Amino acid sequence: MEELTKEQLQTIKSLAALRYTITQIALMLEIQVSSFRKEMMNIDSEIYKAYTSGKLESQINYRNTVKKLAESGEPWAIHLIEKWDIDQNEEELGCHS
Repeated sequence: MEELTKEQLQTIKSLAALRYTITQIALMLEIQVSSFRKEMMNIDSEIYKAYTSGKLESQINYRNTVKKLAESGEPWAIHLIEKWDIDQNEEELGCHS
């Protein structure tokens, strides 16, 4: 697969933030879906980084909302924050798979 431009990588990031699928993004950018998927299997590829960065960016507002609800005592939000804390600690300690 040929290298993508900065603009194409930014488009991937933006579309991933809007929760489009890998297939949808590849089709919109007229990239062969199988090539796009192959790039997504390499965590060091620019496509993987752009896509993942976009997904994470979209979670910022969501997590801020959950945090505020947890602070106000919402039980499901507290549970979710505790799960995120466990996940974070597991990765920091090298316990993730």
